[in-house]
Amino acid sequence: MAKAEFLSYYSRSNVLRIDRFHTNLPVFTQAYSSRMIKMKQLVAVLAAVVLVASFASPISAVDQPLMQAAKVDLQNAQNALRKATADKGGHRQRALELVGQAMGAVNNGIEYDRSHFTPRRRRNSTFDEESFLPTATPVDQPHMMNARGFLQNALADLNRATADKGGYREQAMSLTRQAIDEVNAGIEYDRKH
Repeated sequence: MAKAEFLSYYSRSNVLRIDRFHTNLPVFTQAYSSRMIKMKQLVAVLAAVVLVASFASPISAVDQPLMQAAKVDLQNAQNALRKATADKGGHRQRALELVGQAMGAVNNGIEYDRSHFTPRRRRNSTFDEESFLPTATPVDQPHMMNARGFLQNALADLNRATADKGGYREQAMSLTRQAIDEVNAGIEYDRKH
């Protein structure tokens, strides 16, 4: 008997069936093919979900790394200022207030940038970071010196960040510069008094 005699096609179920008494040929059923179709559909749906999730999920670790770094530096500066002795002629307290305002401006800038698309990048700045670098001074006020270092790092990060933050980046830079001036004034006040 030829193989063709064992094959029969049922038009009602659209399934190719092979007679079971021939042991060399596999048995294809409608249930087997429907499971394969469902499995392929499941894989396609899962792939689509993963693809959509990879583009839709917020990536905070990579989201505006320079603004995030400036925020961390400002937080570190705030902590260092809190650890410093209070008698700085009011300059320490004013620096703490300015750092808090700068942190608010950085947060507002991050949120603004997330909600407003800007296709162009910021041009290279002519900002002079050298003017804010520490001079060779004795470390008689370590917390104030640490605060100044963190503020300088924050200012450098803000300077390198993209410009379009709804004006909040510039505001944070101005407040950070003022905080650096207050820290320097507090250091000098403490040395003289």
